[in-house]
Amino acid sequence: MKKHFLIQLFFILTAYISYAQIGIGEWRDHLPFTYSRHIAESPTKIYVASESGIFSYSKSNQNVEKLTKVNLLSDIGVSAIEYSDENNLLVVGYSNGNVDLIFDNEVYNISDIKREMISGSKSINHILFIDEYAYLSCGFGIVVVNIEKREIKETYFIGTLGTQVHVNQLFLSNNFLYAATNQGVYIADYYNPNLADYSNWQIITDIPSYTSKFNSIYVNNGDILVNQVNEASNDNVYLYKDYSWSIFNNSYSSVSKIHYANNRIHIITDTDVLVYDSEINPITSVTNSEITNFHPYDAITTESNVYYIADNGRGLIRYQNGTEETIVPNAPYLSNAFTMDIKNERVLVAAGGLSPSFGNVFLNGILFSFQNERWISVANYDAVDYISVEIDPYNSDHYFAASWGNGLVEYRNNEIIETYNETNSSLQSMIPGDNFCRIYGLAYDSENNLWITNSEVTNPVSVLTSEGDWFSFNYDEEISNLRTGDIIVTESDQKWLVLPNGEGLFVFDNNGTISDEEDDQYKKLDILDENGKVISNGIYSIAEDLNGEIWVGTDLGIVIYSNPENVFEDGFYARRIILTIGEITQYLLNTELVTSIAVDGANRKWIGTQNSGVYLVSKDGTEEINHFTSENSPLLSDRINNIAINHESGEVFFATDKGLISYRGTATMGSDDFRDVYVYPNPVRENYEGDVTIRGLASDVNVKITDISGNIVYETDAEGGQATWNGRNFSGSRVSTGVYLVFCTNDDGSKTHITKLLFIK
Repeated sequence: MKKHFLIQLFFILTAYISYAQIGIGEWRDHLPFTYSRHIAESPTKIYVASESGIFSYSKSNQNVEKLTKVNLLSDIGVSAIEYSDENNLLVVGYSNGNVDLIFDNEVYNISDIKREMISGSKSINHILFIDEYAYLSCGFGIVVVNIEKREIKETYFIGTLGTQVHVNQLFLSNNFLYAATNQGVYIADYYNPNLADYSNWQIITDIPSYTSKFNSIYVNNGDILVNQVNEASNDNVYLYKDYSWSIFNNSYSSVSKIHYANNRIHIITDTDVLVYDSEINPITSVTNSEITNFHPYDAITTESNVYYIADNGRGLIRYQNGTEETIVPNAPYLSNAFTMDIKNERVLVAAGGLSPSFGNVFLNGILFSFQNERWISVANYDAVDYISVEIDPYNSDHYFAASWGNGLVEYRNNEIIETYNETNSSLQSMIPGDNFCRIYGLAYDSENNLWITNSEVTNPVSVLTSEGDWFSFNYDEEISNLRTGDIIVTESDQKWLVLPNGEGLFVFDNNGTISDEEDDQYKKLDILDENGKVISNGIYSIAEDLNGEIWVGTDLGIVIYSNPENVFEDGFYARRIILTIGEITQYLLNTELVTSIAVDGANRKWIGTQNSGVYLVSKDGTEEINHFTSENSPLLSDRINNIAINHESGEVFFATDKGLISYRGTATMGSDDFRDVYVYPNPVRENYEGDVTIRGLASDVNVKITDISGNIVYETDAEGGQATWNGRNFSGSRVSTGVYLVFCTNDDGSKTHITKLLFIK
């Protein structure tokens, strides 16, 4: 049986969100919703939450809408949701303590818990509505939110002597509050005016192993149903009835929730959903024998026995009378995003990873491909840790994935056609006889030969030629048995290779004769300044810009090689960019570890860092144009793994440790001439407030916009192959209705183009 296949998510998508290209300056997420954990119901919608965000499903017209950090939510890492019919409100809790109150698609954020200095977990684990209050079960205790005032009313630390207790769920019955916690089940009189006093909370001591972890609870007229988590064997669902405790169910390895909704109790196990009435009498159930690949985590049912199930692998399952329907937005299957390649408007993502010491993390070999505004996921369970990808520049259906242990995998049309290792190529195993090939860097040269770095072996560089031949090199063992990282091929066909673990760089030039090593040049580089002093050999990223300069990301910021053709000469050194901000002079990002560098069509640099998000700097690096962080933008995390740019659209993709997100930049890659120039939107309607974009330009041309009489209303220079106009004249007023001409000219006037647009005020 083949273990590599295209993930179809083992179901037919019956509802999805169709992606559309975003406008300049806009963001969009590419986050998975397949691993759903929480579900809530409003009169019109079903809300389903994963760590990435929330999506809603309309019960009337089956529309699906995403709620994420891009369009509504304040954060990522959803840990609880609940809807209040009485308050017409969706409350969202996060694993970091953040809380959103959502009224009719307007959000009010309460960040007090997130900002509070609390040791241990701040996670919001459950939300209970009582009148105008939302009671939050938190990783340290209980927080009461006044919904009307949109503020925290009080906090309860209910453990012994007022210590913290991890509260998993609250339930109100007969004026008593019950709390299922990691240290037992607590009870308190709801009408006690001082619930902030721990002494008013009592632990129930007659439950077997009463100080153990209880994750969920239901109470009705003194009858208590509670789940006791048992890590060593099956969970125990206990029932308190007629003044004694008994085992209600212990047939399942885990019970994720006891969810009371629509006057029904839902016990969600690792394989089944069991439904009871409010008196704890069985009504119905659905099991893994009825639904294939069933991993329920939360569920609700309607009076007509329609199941809505948050499935830990399939998103939302709607099940009725033996018919199952799976609903999930189109997205990558997982949030893992380590490195990317983009060519011919195809985005390819390697979903692997490495440990901080460059060890294996043993993730399955999974790729995500984004093309024609649709994501597909491709899995290879015979390989681990895909850490880089490379698309054939002449055929975007042909690509390679580098595995940190299982060699080089070749794909065509999303199917594996070959796996290369020491048995069928020049690649070598770092463990002789064990066929353990660690591959990292992949790059095509101008002749369509694929260059490959093979870590910790005698011959650490290999090439697969365009004719299908293999060669490997050890360069007099200068870099033999060293750990090897990324590789780039410059416009002059030099190869620059990153050597992790403080080893610096290695540069080689085969002079266009792969099979003849006699004319090769090569050199191992320390990163030296003009005085011969080492700046830093801790290299994490590398890129060539449009002027042929080499930009290198280190653990002390950026260094640049301005004349890489002189690399093999004596006295070759790197320079650092000096910035002056007010009275402070410093090197560019000198306190940052630079994880990724990408060059856009205007030769600006997008710089990813380990801890402070993304910087966009000018061509020469002396001006900071943008600085995106998780606090000031929809960026998912400040830890950036990789950046890649779709040069046709200007969309910049950021692979973070929390998933993939993109931003539409202002620059596209220009060309030597005008090609397929078009303006959009065209016509510009009276209600349109965004920028007008002119694409398909020759590089860096001057753009003048005139009215039909020839009066100039706007002038700008293209960024790469794209220019934008905000629809206003030099005085800042929106231009009048009419036809406008767009004149595009290069510096010497040898290349020109004219197009037109209709503007409606």
